[in-house]
Amino acid sequence: MSGSRSKTIREVGQLGELMPVPEAQRAALGQVLGRFEVRVTRHLEPLIAQSEAVARQFLPDVREVEGLGEARCFSGLLATGVPGVERMYLDRCIVMPHPVCPAYCRYCFRKFYQHGAGSAMSEEQLDQALAFIAGDPRLREVLITGGEPVMDKRRLSHLLSGLRRIPQIGPIRVACRSLVLAPELIDDQLIALLSAHQDLRAGKPLEIACHINHPDEISAPTVERIVALRHAGLSLYNQTVLLRGINCDASILLALFRRLRSYGVESYYLFFAGPVAGMDHQRPRIDEALAIKAELRRQATGRLNPRFIVTTRIGKVELGVDGRIVEREADGRHLWIKTPYALAELQAVDPAFRLPDDCYLADDGAIVVRYLDGPLPAAKP
Repeated sequence: MSGSRSKTIREVGQLGELMPVPEAQRAALGQVLGRFEVRVTRHLEPLIAQSEAVARQFLPDVREVEGLGEARCFSGLLATGVPGVERMYLDRCIVMPHPVCPAYCRYCFRKFYQHGAGSAMSEEQLDQALAFIAGDPRLREVLITGGEPVMDKRRLSHLLSGLRRIPQIGPIRVACRSLVLAPELIDDQLIALLSAHQDLRAGKPLEIACHINHPDEISAPTVERIVALRHAGLSLYNQTVLLRGINCDASILLALFRRLRSYGVESYYLFFAGPVAGMDHQRPRIDEALAIKAELRRQATGRLNPRFIVTTRIGKVELGVDGRIVEREADGRHLWIKTPYALAELQAVDPAFRLPDDCYLADDGAIVVRYLDGPLPAAKP
């Protein structure tokens, strides 16, 4: 990895630098690498060596070529006509200026967006995105994500300054997994850039969306950069993905959320791992997740408890709050979730929008969507 922040592995022969490669698994691991590469950073390598919970997020598993899953979990995107801009909701959209991440998470729901081969948005496309946002007064906030937007300060700066010229845009959120992947990216220059585009008196905050799944990811450099962001006056919130074999345990999550709270980071969402192809083995069952959420509620203050979110193909649902399971299929894997979304509202934004396959309208007009639950427990011998 000399001279480079990241190491990318596409051949089984290179895997021995990071993990044992049993001879019996070489062929299967070759199939995995043929679909999903390995990419880690210098910062992650010692953490991977020390923590199985960290290793399982980045190192390949032969089960990645087994099980059910979808190439793209979101088939309900509203048309924007602008490369790098996606929209699923009335009041917000996302912009993806930089398609690459310094490391590759095995469970990433954007794993089929071709992070490594995708093109960064050109200046012309960034300006098209800004014009699109300015042209729709219903858009009130923007999430800048990717890939990893902080890897390209020039594009990020262009986007931030343009967004701050749009009167109706208040909050801007910048996604940042690099706090645990490559903390050195969060340097003083980046922090100055971010804080320069926050104006709380004008009602224009800038927030950092962290993504931390396990306490073992929180290294000393990560803490130092979190503290630097907080001292610069920036708010941070965290989104955690619930993953079997990594953090699917209330005690682990409590330790994570308490640690984050001690640094002033809000635990915002606990995502149920989406039905992405290649990660069926890391997905718990929804019933397991709800039991963990109940345990968190029993043991910790509401200021510590994140919202439990299931991401359906047409948008996020908080089960028991704005959505519910209305049917379970006999196969034990599929269920139907009633969402808070209405077809008419989506078509008001995109008149050409049609319900994806496996969706229907309830009597009250709410969209009901079919969803793939986690795998059934293995049968006992």
